[in-house]
This record gives sequence, structure tokens and C-alpha cells, in this order.
Amino acid sequence: ASLRCLPALIEPIVNTMVEQCSDCAAANTGEMLPGPVLLGRRSLSAPVADNGKLDKAIGNGSHEPGLVRAGTQEGLPRAESALPSAGSALSRAGTALQRAGTNLQLQRASTLPTEDRELRHAATMPMTFDVEAERPCCGGLWKVQQMLGFLLGLASLIVLCLIRPVQTYPMANEMLGITVLCACFWVFEVIPVYMTALFPLVLMPLLKITSSEIAAQAYWNWISLLVVGMFLVDIALEEVHLPRRVALKVLLRLGVVHPAALLACFMGMCWLLSMLCNSIAVTLVVTPFAIGLLNAAEEQVRDAVAAEEMEAGEPAEREAHGTGQARRRSMKDVQRFSDGLLLGIAFSATCGGIATLTGAIPHYFLAGESNLAAHVTWSKWFAFALPLSFVSVVLAFCVLSTRYVRSLKFRGISRETLETEYDELLNTVGPFSRDELIVGLVQIAQVLLLIIRPFAISPFFQTQFGENLVNDSTLACAPALLLFFLPSQVRPGQSLLTWPSVHEKFDFGLLLLIGGSLAINSGFTQSGLNIAMGDCFAQLVPHLSNLGLNFVIILCVTVSVQIFSGIGVAAALLPVISSAA
Repeated sequence: ASLRCLPALIEPIVNTMVEQCSDCAAANTGEMLPGPVLLGRRSLSAPVADNGKLDKAIGNGSHEPGLVRAGTQEGLPRAESALPSAGSALSRAGTALQRAGTNLQLQRASTLPTEDRELRHAATMPMTFDVEAERPCCGGLWKVQQMLGFLLGLASLIVLCLIRPVQTYPMANEMLGITVLCACFWVFEVIPVYMTALFPLVLMPLLKITSSEIAAQAYWNWISLLVVGMFLVDIALEEVHLPRRVALKVLLRLGVVHPAALLACFMGMCWLLSMLCNSIAVTLVVTPFAIGLLNAAEEQVRDAVAAEEMEAGEPAEREAHGTGQARRRSMKDVQRFSDGLLLGIAFSATCGGIATLTGAIPHYFLAGESNLAAHVTWSKWFAFALPLSFVSVVLAFCVLSTRYVRSLKFRGISRETLETEYDELLNTVGPFSRDELIVGLVQIAQVLLLIIRPFAISPFFQTQFGENLVNDSTLACAPALLLFFLPSQVRPGQSLLTWPSVHEKFDFGLLLLIGGSLAINSGFTQSGLNIAMGDCFAQLVPHLSNLGLNFVIILCVTVSVQIFSGIGVAAALLPVISSAA
């Protein structure tokens, strides 16, 4: 990317140098000479001429077409005066290239893919999308840990089917083997986690645990449709750039933004959005916008230091004034603050996802557990998890502020920088439109419907036996469906949300992943493994208090997700813990 942008960066600088040198020559010769400037006997825009011819032309004082007498004695004073400005132009070019490299470094780790769609998948499967890792196994397909997961999962399935440790329920042994196989494949990412989710559908009928019809029913239920409804509205928000506009408006209200205020603004925005949307989607939407502001802040600091250097004058005077050290210190402060801000986006999105049932992918698995589905609703989970989410994000802000912001000399982003970013948004998207207003209202309506459903909607939609007819999936899909009926003002002839946008940005593999976890849960019930494992855990529970049992579970899961994918750990452990409960 830096090489591709090199011509665009160098061209205006070269043109400036050409004009300055041409002015020098014109002042000495009394005329403007056509053609390129000769610097170091090499033309900038024409092929390299014969050096002998050039020497002869310069020595004789004659003017060949396209050549400027920048090397004659009478032109030296003016040429020397032009050199500092030319050097300053080249320095600005180097600064721009360095800033482009910093942008690439901030935007993505070198081992992750560069395409946005692949980066979305890498958020859930980092081991599979680690593009620069060595893969010595299976003809260059797998890394060592993936090969280990394959062998461990396959061996566990075979051993459990042969040894048959569960005697009471014969089919429970095969189901336990399938569960361990899927757990190994999920944790070690042997194949994409979405495809691992299809193993229960394939193996459960073949091992005579249950029929294909019963197994397939788990892959499309109300949890899957709840995910569809929430993600469709998230895609609409991303399409109209509403989060970016709101963030810039808030920052412009603050004026000159101190680093602590900027960190708090971004963390607060990600925290709130992750309650309404999926935390991974929020991170992928907000991070490019944050990187743009950080690049603008870096340019602001470079310009300020460059102005101080121009005032200081000669290099010796600059060193005496300490501008060189000030520049290095300022750039180091910006880089340090950039690290803290990007960590703050990740932490706050995770904390916000805790607060709602749709904020984090593992919550979908929890809501699909058969013994919890009737009790865990969107509103009940929100009331339970909101205090935990708030405390977590406050603690994260305090830690990041202490570690990355407290001792900074960086004074923040100026209003001019923010106005430049907002002007760029206006040029790209346009002014605030009816599309953004309607999508924002639809998002708010969706959340309100999910909150008030238990006491304001469900009582009016029940069977004669008192069973609820409306659950969260209906209320999540209804506002999303409305987006396809409302016309767009920005894109005449199209709806607010179009199918090409959905097809490009919706993660359909997530539905398979959720279905695989629920299919395992169904297999536990069909095979009797849930009763067998529940009996085993029941023998251990009397020896542990509730606090001790919760502590052991939390500790084991926390340690596991430091090593493996959190989604894989949740998909593997939740059916086991649910059966024990």
C-alpha cells in the first residue's frame, strides 16, 4: 500500500521543486525555460540524456531545449536558497510514507488477512486465518496444533466407543465421543468452526443415536432467527455510517479532545453499541474510524513539531532548543496512546456484549440450552448482566487510562482535525439524511420491544393453556423486515437495506455454529448422556459449596479462553455443564 501511494505523494513535491529551480534559472537568464529541470544530470520527466552532450551544453553556456542552467556559477546562490525548501518537501514525503506504514501497522496484525470479509471470519477463527504461520502437516494444510487436535479428537471418539464407560445408557458413549471430537476440533480449529458444527448432523444418525430429522431441527430454531434479526439491523447501521457520524458530532461538541476524553468517548460508544449489536461487528466498524483519527493526530503532531523546527532554524539551533527530542517524544506519545485506544475499543466492546443476550456469540449457545430457554429472555439477561458490564468497562477504562494516558505529553486532537474528518465524512456519505434517522429509530424500536416483551407483549399473545406465542425472535425480525419496505433517500429506487449488502456482510456460518452446539445438546437428551453425566457431577457437588463450584467453573473457562477460541470453548462446555445442572 505504501508503494502504491508513493507516486501520488512524490508528484506534488517534485512539481514544487521544479517550479523553485525554474524560478532560480529564470532570475539568472531572464527567461522561463521549457522542459524538465536537470538535477544531477538526470531529467525528471524525460529519458536520461547523453552525459557528454550535457557536459558540453553546460560548459559552453548554451541552452539545450529542456535543460536549465542550474549548475552555472551565477545560479548557485538562488539554487542554494532553494535547497532547504526542497529538503523540507522531501522530509514531508518521508513523513507521509511513514504515516502510511503506521496506518497499516495499526489497522491489522501482520498475520491476519487484509480483506475485510476475511478479517470478520478471523475474529472467530484466528488460528485458521493465521496466514503467515508454518503449516508442516497434511501437505501444508494444518499447523502442528491443528494436527494434534485432529488426532486427539479422532482417538477420543474411537476409544470411547470401544471402552464404553457409560453402562446405563449404551448410546451415551457414542454421543460422548462425538462431543469430545467436536470439542477438540472447535478448540484447535482443525477445520473452520462452522463446518465442525455439521459433525453432529452427520455422525448422530450413523451411530444410531437419533434420526437425521430430529438432529436437523436443532440447526434452525428461534435462537437462529434472533441472530438473523439482530444482525440485519446491525448491517443497516453500518451501511448508513451512523455510528461514525454520532462519534464525530460528540467529539466536535467537546472541542479540543484530551486523550482521556477521547478514550472515554470511544469506549463509551463501543460499550453502548455492543449492547445493541454484536461485539465483533462493533469492533470491526469502529476500528477503521479510530485509526483515521489516530493518523490525523499523528499528522497534527508532526506539523506542530515541523513548525517548531522551522522557527528554530539551523540544525545546531534545533538541537539547542531540543526540538529533535521533542519530536521523538511526541511521536512516541501518539503511538502509546494509539495502543491504548485500540485496546479500549476491544475491551469496551467485550464489556458491552456482556450486558445483552445478543451482544456476544457464546450467549446464543446459553439461550439455546433446553433447561434455560424458557427462563433466559433478553430483558431478564439485561437486568442481570448490566451492572456487571458497567463495572467491567469502568475498570477497563481506569486501567487503560493509568497505563497509557496518565503520563502523556500529547495534548489531544484539535478541533481543526475533527472538522477535517467530518468534512471527509460529508464528502463520502453526505449530510445527515432520513436514512440514518430511520435506521436509528428502527434500532431503538427493536431494543425496546425486546425489553418490554415479558410484561407488555407476551400476556396478550397466549394460547388458551397460557403458553406464550411470541418470543424474542419474532420481535427481533419484525423491525429488520421493515427495513426492506422503507425507501432510501440516498439511494433512490432501493430500500434502506438491500439483499446484496446482507449477502456480503451477514455471517451465515454463525447459524451453523449455533446449530451444531444445539444439536449436541439435543444428542445429550436423545442418548441419555445428560442423565449419566448429571449423576457423575451430582456426586461431586455435595463436596463443594455453590461459591466454590462457580469459582472452579469460571477459573477453568477463563484459563481456557486465554489459549483457545472463546466461541469454541463455550460451544464445547455449555452442553456438558447444562447436562450436569
